[in-house]
Amino acid sequence: MNELPPAAPLRRPETARPREQSLPDVAPPTVEELVAMQRHLVTLPTLEGGHAIDEPELGVTLVHGPGNGPDVSYAAMPRWTVDTWQDALAVVAARMRADGAWPSLLWCDRLDQPPGLENGLQRQGWVRALAETVHWVGHAWVVPHLDPGLRIEAIQVRSLPSYEALERRIFGIGASAAERRQAGLAGALESGRLRAWIVRIGDEPVAVARLSLGQGVAALQGIGVIDERRGQGLGTLVTTIATRTGLALGNRLVWLSVRDDNETARSIYARLGFAPAFAWSRWLMTADARVRGPARD
Repeated sequence: MNELPPAAPLRRPETARPREQSLPDVAPPTVEELVAMQRHLVTLPTLEGGHAIDEPELGVTLVHGPGNGPDVSYAAMPRWTVDTWQDALAVVAARMRADGAWPSLLWCDRLDQPPGLENGLQRQGWVRALAETVHWVGHAWVVPHLDPGLRIEAIQVRSLPSYEALERRIFGIGASAAERRQAGLAGALESGRLRAWIVRIGDEPVAVARLSLGQGVAALQGIGVIDERRGQGLGTLVTTIATRTGLALGNRLVWLSVRDDNETARSIYARLGFAPAFAWSRWLMTADARVRGPARD
């Protein structure tokens, strides 16, 4: 059987009537909307079966994601003071160890307290394991011209296995997590908190995206394209569709988070109108930090 030739990048035909891309002015996020984005970011593991609990006595939200590891279990949204943060951090670390989780803190610049906590974490021997920036947009780009052989499928619970398998393929997630991930995603789909899409060219699944709903804001997640189909406009296509859906559902803003070292993705999202909102980082307590305990300035 002859193989299908590679699909060309998604472009409008030269004979198509030109159309203007008019981007309205949208006011930047308010403080309340930034906090809504932060809480949405912090609680994303709940979409796959995790849970998040506000702990006022600790001054943080504790997130316990499905599975193990500091990438899914962490403290977040610290609201400490300059005078008390070191003792508060030590108590949170002890609590996480007692819960069987390695101490990890998700820190959001501009929002968490006290300002400059990152410097204190470094002095105590904590290490930064990840740095990303949340970007926002209040309008959607024009959907590119669709190749006749291209099909966009909105995911239902019954079609979730093929979608989840493609996600694992694109993002290099082990097959051992499949059952747990599908159960969590099914619950999120049924509750209406999550929308998801898979893009096919002919019978070939080539791209995925998620849209999750927060408090007045919506988040894009899991935007990915298989290696063989990158550079053909598929990422832009599915990002645009998910963004338009988020806005159509009544959200003023749609946001996403991008690794600071992913220049390609940052360039694409900037072209689509996404602007920086706030930076965040994931910090891990080292064994040396555990031995030394809280340092005093």
